[in-house]
Amino acid sequence: MKRLLGALAAVAVVCLPAATAQAATPTPTPSKSRPTFRWTPPDFEGDRKRATEAAGAYMSVVAEHLGDAGVWVDPAVSELEPAEVAELNRAAKASPVPMRVAVIPASKINTSGSSLINIPAWEGEEIADQLYDRVGVEGVYAVLVDADSESDGRGFHAVQRADHGPTYYVGDAVDQAVDCCAPNYDSMLTRFIQRAQVVDKPFYVDAAPYAGGAAGLIGLWWGVAALGARRARRKDEKEHLEVTRPLLNEEVIALSQQVSALPTTSDAEQSKLSKDVLDTVEKARHRLDEAKSDQDIEAVTTLLGSARYGLLCLDAVRAGKPMPEPTAPCFFDPRHGPSTASADWQPEQGSVRKVDVCAACAARDAAGEKPEVRMVKRWDRPRPYWTLGEDLAAYIEGYWSDGHGSSWYFPDDDARRAGDQMRARWRSRRAGAGFSNWTSNVGSSVSSWSSSSSGWSNGGSSGRSWSSRTRSSGGGSSRRASRRSGGSRGF
Repeated sequence: MKRLLGALAAVAVVCLPAATAQAATPTPTPSKSRPTFRWTPPDFEGDRKRATEAAGAYMSVVAEHLGDAGVWVDPAVSELEPAEVAELNRAAKASPVPMRVAVIPASKINTSGSSLINIPAWEGEEIADQLYDRVGVEGVYAVLVDADSESDGRGFHAVQRADHGPTYYVGDAVDQAVDCCAPNYDSMLTRFIQRAQVVDKPFYVDAAPYAGGAAGLIGLWWGVAALGARRARRKDEKEHLEVTRPLLNEEVIALSQQVSALPTTSDAEQSKLSKDVLDTVEKARHRLDEAKSDQDIEAVTTLLGSARYGLLCLDAVRAGKPMPEPTAPCFFDPRHGPSTASADWQPEQGSVRKVDVCAACAARDAAGEKPEVRMVKRWDRPRPYWTLGEDLAAYIEGYWSDGHGSSWYFPDDDARRAGDQMRARWRSRRAGAGFSNWTSNVGSSVSSWSSSSSGWSNGGSSGRSWSSRTRSSGGGSSRRASRRSGGSRGF
């Protein structure tokens, strides 16, 4: 036993230094690791998209409650009593137009993600259109958005969608509801339902009882204006006849004597030409005897010009020459017949120009002699016929017309101007011209007023929106019926 204890003691002595050395070496303590933080930017676009999808899903729920016409109020809205909702629902169902009205909280369509900021998924009439898109039935749709104030999204929006049928006063109903009753929801919706079922008839339907009297007054004015214009023109034409009738009588007599002096012939062509000239002169005589207007004067001088051209053709046939083409009369005196050449002429105030002249006047011009001008005595002194202005305007126009719708250019500017001014004065006196001027003036005034007041459109009532966009944000009908009426107001 003693031996065993001794051995154990020896072993303990041997192991003691090693154990002491091992105990002297410090044991390392493991350190705690720090957590790693990573910053993730906010997904505003994704949040907005998800909020918009949620708003669309909510509108689908609203549409399910309005499968039939009527009024539905979200339970979160406390501004309407159940009895008031029931009465409004009854009134909407009794309307002749399918009418669906929803009252919803602004928070259900707010996409800002915060109750402090209001960013609606849709604006204005588009809110009502979203309801229409999901129901898919033509009619009147209205959405009253509940909030504490306009800045929080409170507003009333409505639209009528229909391709056929009458138009109702939906836009006007929104205005009346807000103007008369906001923010009392019950009174607002009552007024809206009453007005939105009234047909917007064309103005002429209501104006029909007054149309007869207005038409009578217009007819009376038209008749008086037309009579006055006719009398004024007849007065002018009577004065023109007083000047031109003696000239034309003289020319008809001289031309008749010239035709009567033609020798008889057995040639068929010459006989026919002579007869045609004689018949033309007789037509001119009869037209002059019955002349009452400038139109008669033009007809007489055109016939006289044709008769003189016929005499020129007759001379050509007798000489065995081809018949000449029709030309303008001799400028210096139409009695000379058709022109055959040209000569230089300068008016009292104007530049030198070429004028058509007959063979005799061309010869006188070549010889350096003055032409034989048709002089007309007016105000106790003879004057060239082209200087008499309006008095001989019809005389000139008839001679410078070929009788087949064409005319030749008259070289005197003052004479042409006088005729144009005379006809313009006659046109301005007509009833139609007066009415046209009046409507033109009214149109100009309305246009000016509209332009000047265009800047006022944004300064009317706050929150007013006239949006009629046709986009669809969140399902529903792929095609919208025509917008007939609508309105949007914040309050």
